[in-house]
Amino acid sequence: MVETITDKIRRMAQAENIPVLGIGRCADMEDEPPGYRPSDLLPGARSMVCFGVPAPHGVYRVGARTAEMVWRSQSLLYRRLDTLSLGFAQVMEAHGARAVPVFGCCPMAVDARGRVVGYLNQLRMGELTGIGMIGRNGLLLHRRYGARLMLGGVITTIDLPAATIPDEKQPDCPPDCRICIDSCPVRAISGRTRRVNVMRCLACAARTPLMSRLRFAFLCRIRPAAAARLMNLRAFDEHTMHVCSRCVVDCPYGGE
Repeated sequence: MVETITDKIRRMAQAENIPVLGIGRCADMEDEPPGYRPSDLLPGARSMVCFGVPAPHGVYRVGARTAEMVWRSQSLLYRRLDTLSLGFAQVMEAHGARAVPVFGCCPMAVDARGRVVGYLNQLRMGELTGIGMIGRNGLLLHRRYGARLMLGGVITTIDLPAATIPDEKQPDCPPDCRICIDSCPVRAISGRTRRVNVMRCLACAARTPLMSRLRFAFLCRIRPAAAARLMNLRAFDEHTMHVCSRCVVDCPYGGE
């Protein structure tokens, strides 16, 4: 029996202890802003793979040491997820396709409005491939892992059949829940739109000692590409600590 590319993806996910993975159509994301659509990153993109690995629940429950523990856990997980994304892309290209990894954190871009954005919206990838739903806190929620899933992904020119592993319904936030909205210290969360004001969040939560915030803000206005280059060189991986994770810590979703 010939092993298909989907079989290889499933086998890799199992071998790497990836608990959730989804496959969907890139066409479903073509309504994203110009410059941030799958076809902008990879002409001819047809399929996307999104997968998630949760940060341990315990690191969000260590009192005064939570910020440092979450920071270190996420830094290590981002590196692992990015390596896995590259591995999936290599498998697809071995089958004659083109593939581009969608990295979890860096590199990022600065859009025309001066906002920090990903090359592709991973949260939307996760929702469209069925591995979670966007909660009121603007994060991808999973019934078992809550908002603790960290994501990796790949887009490819090959046609892959849609799949969600495991295939299970992701229930919505409780209708009257406002815990994340009320716990955000800078009111960056809009429960109505389920979006986060990223710049307001970062201004409060991000500690970036190697990057001048004033220089970054100035470049965002006049040279967004230069602002993005500065940010990618100075403010990611272990260079930035996020001192607030209230939207994850206080969310009761997936708290088992």
